[in-house]
Amino acid sequence: MGISTGTQFDTLGPTLTVTTEPAEPAGGDTITATAVLTNDCPFPLRNAVLHLINPGATTAAKTIPLGDLRLGAKTTRRWETAMPADAAGNVSFTAHLVFDVDGRSSDCARSAKTFTVPYEPNGGRDPYRTFATTDDAEFGQYGSQLVIWAGGRDFSGGTDEKGGILLPGSAAESSVVQVKTVSLTGSDNPTAKYGIAVANDLTAPEKGGYAVLTMSKSFGLEFMTDSDGDGHLDTWAGGGGSTHPAWLRLVRDGTTYIAYSSTNNGLSWTETARATVPSASGALDAGVVASAVNLNYPGTTVQAVFDRFTVEES
Repeated sequence: MGISTGTQFDTLGPTLTVTTEPAEPAGGDTITATAVLTNDCPFPLRNAVLHLINPGATTAAKTIPLGDLRLGAKTTRRWETAMPADAAGNVSFTAHLVFDVDGRSSDCARSAKTFTVPYEPNGGRDPYRTFATTDDAEFGQYGSQLVIWAGGRDFSGGTDEKGGILLPGSAAESSVVQVKTVSLTGSDNPTAKYGIAVANDLTAPEKGGYAVLTMSKSFGLEFMTDSDGDGHLDTWAGGGGSTHPAWLRLVRDGTTYIAYSSTNNGLSWTETARATVPSASGALDAGVVASAVNLNYPGTTVQAVFDRFTVEES
């Protein structure tokens, strides 16, 4: 388990650190986290407020008004919490200090004790279903994150070998399928890929409506569709450099699919391409997929991490 601790963010700002006991907690452990704040600023901190934040939380577990802190003042605050039982990836206990500067609130210091917890296959849970066309596929679910371990020779060119996690019948005639592609590790193959897939039946692409939008390890986006409904991906658009993490979005309007990507957390989107898939019919399966594309890298597998997979009517 790798560990790093937060440090001072501004040489003229306050020093804020976070430690935990135990120092290397496991999932489910009760933890005492300690935040230590020292005012190293050349001025007092006015109306200081300390926010103590648990792993994965979007709001503070504790909000502690500290009032005015003189130059050199030091204060310690502790909070008890639990390591999430399904924690994996980067897990942080965070302290965040704000105070007034010239009558305005300033976001001045943030520190975290961060643990890198390995992902381990733990299967999928309802409402998700898993499927694979390669024997070595495994799956995991950690909060809002989905994880696929898979080998597989490729998605296209007559070969379709991958692992996937799907929501059956979730993509309506007008819908938006979206996911954050977090990381793709485990292979040096630059063409390994992970992303979104839709089809009338993802476990049987020959039933029509099949398309994938993926981010490759090094060669950018790939938007591939099945133009004739035979279950094989035979159109391609994309290219460029790869970004990890990135956001992928596939918009369906009947038999028209439009592929988008974002590298700024969905604040803006770039259209990759659009295509017509005449065999798309009714509500489609939508999911996430991964392949090591290991035809020239025999035996390799990838670990693909996704976050915040959603399917919504538009």
